[in-house]
Amino acid sequence: MKKLLSLMLCLCIAICGLAFASAESDPVVYRTLYSGEIGTLNYLTTSTTNDYTLSANVIDTLIEHDRYGNLVPCLAEDWSTSEDGLTWTFTLRKGVKWVTSTGEYYADVTANDFVTSAEYILNAQHASSTASILRDYIVGAREYYKSTSSPKEGEEAPAPMDFADVGVKALDDYTIAYTTKEPCPYFLTMLDYICYMPVNAKFLAEKGDDFGVATSETNLLYCGPYILTELKPQEKRVYTKNESYWDKDNVFIDVIEQTYNSQASIIAPAMYLKGEIDAADIDSKLASEWLADPETADMIHPVRQFGQFSYFWAFNFDPNFDEEYEPDNWKIAVNNEAFRLSISYAFDRVKAKTVIEPENPEDLLWTTIMPQGICVIDGTDYTELGEFDDIITDPNIDLALFYKAKAVEELTALGATFPIKVLNSYISSSTSQADECVVVKQQLEEVLGTDYIEVINYPGPANNFLSAIRRTGKYGFMRCNWGLDFDDPINLTEPFKEDNNYNFFINATDPALMNEDGVLEYYVLVNAAKAMPGSDMAARYKAFAQAEAYLINHAIVIPYGSNTGGYTASRLNPFEGQFGATGLASCRFKGQHLLDKPMSTDEYFDAYDQWLEERAALAK
Repeated sequence: MKKLLSLMLCLCIAICGLAFASAESDPVVYRTLYSGEIGTLNYLTTSTTNDYTLSANVIDTLIEHDRYGNLVPCLAEDWSTSEDGLTWTFTLRKGVKWVTSTGEYYADVTANDFVTSAEYILNAQHASSTASILRDYIVGAREYYKSTSSPKEGEEAPAPMDFADVGVKALDDYTIAYTTKEPCPYFLTMLDYICYMPVNAKFLAEKGDDFGVATSETNLLYCGPYILTELKPQEKRVYTKNESYWDKDNVFIDVIEQTYNSQASIIAPAMYLKGEIDAADIDSKLASEWLADPETADMIHPVRQFGQFSYFWAFNFDPNFDEEYEPDNWKIAVNNEAFRLSISYAFDRVKAKTVIEPENPEDLLWTTIMPQGICVIDGTDYTELGEFDDIITDPNIDLALFYKAKAVEELTALGATFPIKVLNSYISSSTSQADECVVVKQQLEEVLGTDYIEVINYPGPANNFLSAIRRTGKYGFMRCNWGLDFDDPINLTEPFKEDNNYNFFINATDPALMNEDGVLEYYVLVNAAKAMPGSDMAARYKAFAQAEAYLINHAIVIPYGSNTGGYTASRLNPFEGQFGATGLASCRFKGQHLLDKPMSTDEYFDAYDQWLEERAALAK
C-alpha cells in the first residue's frame, strides 16, 4: 500500500510538472509584499481580513477544513451533539501548547481557554466585531452582552449577570460544550472562525490593554502552525514554523517573510521576475502581456475561486462625507426608490468586471448576494430557489431611463438639485479598483447623463480603509464585500442588520421600503426567516431568499459576485492548501509546499482536474 501511495505521488508530480523547493537542510522561505497594514493582533475583536489572515496562521480553531473542503479535527479530536440538537460537546487534543513569540512554552491549551475567549468577546466593553456570531446563537449570550453594555444617558445601568449562565462550559480541562438557543445544524461551520479561537486567561490579564496591540509580536501567545517572530509595522512581518505545534509534520514552509511597500501591487511583478519574492498578483493588462511572451507565459496561472467573499455595490443611507460632495442632497436622492433603480438598471456589471477578468468576466458574476455552492437543500442550491426568479440581473437602458425620469420629477418636488453627486470611494493602493471605478463612472454617466448624476471617484486611504471610509459612512455608492463566516443564508443579512455599519440601512426613510406600520419591510422578512425552525431548512432557506430578493429588487444593493478573478504568479499550489467557502481555510499556509518554479496555467488546470477527481472519489 505504501509503495502504491508513493507511486501515485510521483505520478502526480510528473503529470503536473511540479517539484518541491530546496534541500532538506535548508529552511523553506516564502517571500511576499503587502501594502495593507494590520490594525490589530487581537483576534477576539477584529473581523478585518488583514487581521484575521494573520491570526489564522498562528492560532488554531476547534475544527478546520481539509484540502477538499471537509471539516476535520483540529484542537478538538472529536465531538458529539445532544439528542435535542442543542448542545455540542468537544473533546480537546491533549498536549497542545501555548508558546511565546520566542517559542518558549507558556501553558497547555485547555477548555477554559475557550470559555475565556467567549467571555471576552461577549463583554460589550471590548466592542468585538464578531460578538454577534456568539450572541445570536448561544444560550444566555445576548443577555450577558446586554448586562455588560454601558447605559445610555438617563438610563439605569443593566443588571449584572454571571457568565456561568451562558451556554459555554468547560466540563473538565479537555472538554468544552456549547449550548445553542435552538437546533443549529450548521453550528460546526461557525467554528473555523476567529471568534471560536481560544485565549489564555493568565496571559490576557498580564497584558491588559496591551493584549493584541499590533506594535509587537510579544503581545500575543501562539498555538498554531506559525509564530509571529518579527513585527515591524510598515516594514516587515516574519512568521516562523512553530516547532511545538501538534501537527508540525504538515507544515512544509519554514519561514514566511512579508515586506511592506505601499506600491506593492505595482512593483511586485517586477520583483517576482527578479526572483526577489515568491508571489505577485497580476492585473489583466499585465496578464495579457505575460501570456503573449514565451518567457513569462508559464509563470502565471488563474486565481482559484473560493466564493468566501461576496461583493456587492451598496447605497449608503447615512452619508457622512464632506459638504463639497453634498451629503444632504444625496440623502434625499438615496431615499428615493426610482433614483436607486435608475442606477441599478443602468449598471453594467459585465463591463465593470472586465477590469480584472477581460476574457470571461461573466464567470465572476453572481446574480444573488449569496454565492453558489455554499447552501444546498434537497439537491437545490439556495441561489436557484424560485424566490430569485424575478430579481434584477442585467442592465436595462429603457428601464434605467424610465426610472430616471420618475426620479427627476419626484426629487425635484422634494427639493433635490441636479446633478446628484455620487461619491464612490475606493482603496487608493488598488490599481484594479481604481480602474474599475473609472469604468463604472463612464458607464453610468453615459447611460444616465451628467445632467442627472456626477460620479465622483474618491481615493480613500491604503490603510484602515474600512474604519476611515465605510464604517464612518464616507461614501454614497461603493463596492463593498462580506466574508461568509459559516454556511447559512443568515450570514448575508449581517451587513444590513440594525447595528451594523455597511450602508446604514436602518436609517432609510424611503416610504417605498416601509410596511403599513412604518417598519422597514426587509427587517420584517428577515425576522420571519429567523423564526423558521431549524428542522425545516427548506422553508427557512426560502424565507431568507425572499428577504435577499427584496434587497436586490428595491436597489438597496447590487450583487457583484467574486473579486478573485485574473491571474497570479506564485510558487504555491493552490490545491494543496485548505479549502472552504467559509471560515479561515483560504488564509492558511498549513499543508502547502513551496514549488521550485511557478505553476503555469496548464499545470493549474491539471492540478484542478486531479483535485476534482480525488474529491469525487472520497465522496463515494
